Amino acid sequence: MSVREYFKVHPKRAASFFGITFLSLYWLFAFDGITFSDDVYYLLAGKKFWEGSMEFNDYHFSTRWGAYVPSGLVGFLFGFDPHRISLISLISYIGTLGMLLKVLPKEFNPWVLVIWFSIQVYFLHFLTKVYPDSLLVFWTVLVPFSAIYRSQKPYLAALGVISGLFFGFITKETIIFLAPLPILLFVFDWKKGNRNLAFYYTLVGLGLAFGAIYLGYFWIKFGSPFYRFESIQDGHYISEFTYADKSAWVMLQRLTVLPIITFVERSYWLWIVFAIPGLHRIWRKTSSPGIEFGLAFLSMLGLFWFMSTNFRFYNPLYLNPRHLIIMVPILAFLIATGWEEWRGDLKLKLTIIGLILLGVAISLIQQDWKIAAFQAFAIVIIYVFHGEKLVWTIGIYLLIPALIAISYQQKIKGYNLLIQTLSQETSNADNQSLILTNNFIDFSKEVLFSENQSARDLLFPIEKLDSLKLNPPQNFRVLIYDYYKHSYPKEQVDVDALELWLKDQKLLIENREGLIWIRNFEFEKNK
Repeated sequence: MSVREYFKVHPKRAASFFGITFLSLYWLFAFDGITFSDDVYYLLAGKKFWEGSMEFNDYHFSTRWGAYVPSGLVGFLFGFDPHRISLISLISYIGTLGMLLKVLPKEFNPWVLVIWFSIQVYFLHFLTKVYPDSLLVFWTVLVPFSAIYRSQKPYLAALGVISGLFFGFITKETIIFLAPLPILLFVFDWKKGNRNLAFYYTLVGLGLAFGAIYLGYFWIKFGSPFYRFESIQDGHYISEFTYADKSAWVMLQRLTVLPIITFVERSYWLWIVFAIPGLHRIWRKTSSPGIEFGLAFLSMLGLFWFMSTNFRFYNPLYLNPRHLIIMVPILAFLIATGWEEWRGDLKLKLTIIGLILLGVAISLIQQDWKIAAFQAFAIVIIYVFHGEKLVWTIGIYLLIPALIAISYQQKIKGYNLLIQTLSQETSNADNQSLILTNNFIDFSKEVLFSENQSARDLLFPIEKLDSLKLNPPQNFRVLIYDYYKHSYPKEQVDVDALELWLKDQKLLIENREGLIWIRNFEFEKNK
């Protein structure tokens, strides 16, 4: 039997092979560097944990063990390299895809599932990063995946659900989006007369046991069983991303239109729209495995929309597109189960088209011409292509922006040039003068130069310029990485203050290449 014939006979294996290959290649070639943000903490925490020097404290990231212990193990085994360590995200995605394909009924097209699972731009962006969200993808899907087996294997199913919720929680708190799912399933089973009491008794028992161990640890270690929750509360601070401190109008926007605008702006809208037929099918035919994933999505959407991040006052979750990648696998499953539903139902088809047009309208109002055109083209595809051609055309259509994103990110970031320049400047034996640089580069120096303390000592953040003025060096260098304009625009204030001071200093050498601007100065004492 040829490979082509084999894959035709075993479509799930063919789709799985394609999905794993695509994700692996994307991980291999799409790496655009660290984000100089939270990933720095997780990378360093994982390193320190496996070195035995990690300290758990009131900073709630420090007890997100699931976010950095697995990634730290990869670094411990294969070396401290951000790209290599992000292999844990690839493993998480592949494991998640395996679960989805395993429970996808034979009557549904596995290629639809793989395409919609693998080709969401933000989902792929964090494939090459060390963030808890990419690891949470696996634990999120484990919950409804395990619940499917609650009748056949109640004890293992309960263990799977609790494991997903527990390990998901110690990875990132947004797993709480799925907290209502066991209750919703219980109500559903009760109404259907399928009590599944062994599953629910075991679920409650394991939940109490895991909870007691977790809370007991904090009680013994920190003197309060609710220490972790208290640290999350105490970590709240007012910023442009909070809502409790804003006006009633801002809060109303957050609870009404802003989530929809976020879905559209961040390319999640089509996933939600095409998942509606799957939800419609579940409503019409409430059977497993669809019901578990349908209720999971409704639970996640409801809490994402309305849940408070604080127990003391109401503050909805900030609409960061990274928080939404855990929905992609759930939506992909629903899209696969409802794919034939809308193709044979004119009313559903018109509903999809109407919602896509709504997304186009929102993009036009936002003057986001690219997203508007991208969404509008989906309508053309729906009308022009049918059958298998529709599946493959949709795949290519979704793939194009995912591939464009690789070159776009690498172009606006110029990460390789940054690393090369920093390495050259810090290893220059003829010039070991201080290097004033962007705050986010200084923040990330333990990752950029994990084994080179002398290189780290040369870097100095521009936000501390005032302290440097008290005792300025005779000679110094300035390295400005223009990527700050894209991702850290607030640093413009520090850059402006620096440039004002540099006017009084003597410029010796200047060089610009790509996003890197390097200058050598001599301090002018008389000015």
